[in-house]
Amino acid sequence: MFKPFGKFAKTADEIYRQDIEISEKAGALLDGCKPYFKKHSKNGVLLIHGFAAAPNELLPLAYELEKYDISVYVVRVAGHVTNLDDFIKSTYMQWYESIELGYNCLASFCDKICVVGQSNGGLLASAVTRYNKVDFLALLAPAYKVRIPGFFLIPYLRKIIKYFPRRVKGITFNYPVFPSEPLYQMKLLQDKVEQFVYDINIPVLLAVSNKDILISPKKAKEVVAKMASSDKTVFTYDNKEYKVKHILTENHSVKIINDIALWIKEKMA
Repeated sequence: MFKPFGKFAKTADEIYRQDIEISEKAGALLDGCKPYFKKHSKNGVLLIHGFAAAPNELLPLAYELEKYDISVYVVRVAGHVTNLDDFIKSTYMQWYESIELGYNCLASFCDKICVVGQSNGGLLASAVTRYNKVDFLALLAPAYKVRIPGFFLIPYLRKIIKYFPRRVKGITFNYPVFPSEPLYQMKLLQDKVEQFVYDINIPVLLAVSNKDILISPKKAKEVVAKMASSDKTVFTYDNKEYKVKHILTENHSVKIINDIALWIKEKMA
């Protein structure tokens, strides 16, 4: 079960070095695959990438936030961007626990923390927010419900199908297939988050596309609408104008990034 992160008696730089060492030891050697940290003001943003993705997915948003003198930490979720076997063996609790260092890095010096989660990272961001001190939450196409045919059967299908083909065009992935075991872990994560997500009671931003091909924008809106928070902002992007297949995964995102960064900046003012 999820629990609050422990506290580290280390400086932000020491925690970041530890996280880098863990990533490199796991085989994440390229810059876009390792955690990214830049210390600026005492306003900090923790960014959590999506399923089968990498930290580089959220680097453009991190760079935009830095323009506002906001400190940023982009995590590398456990099991990601190393090799397919590592990904298959990773669990949703390992995903959650791997965020602990990034959170503690910011918490060691920041007065305010915003957590940003993209897709599956939105589920993890919801858990981080529910069980730790967080001031603001930004959900970017959160995977409260996914548009994968037969996904509800994944607890059974995983026993007979090891991989599912990836037929999504126009979006870059780090693996050529969807392994069934991590998909099952995402289903377990969805079920756990469903139990507490409505208790979230801090300012929340939701950014979705009406034509998202991977997650259900309708479900995301329903979940946010039911949250205890009285401060909610929803950005809905029209597919015809922005050609948005999945928030922040394509080269369409300049305006979207600006919108999200400005919301965070204004909340932290």
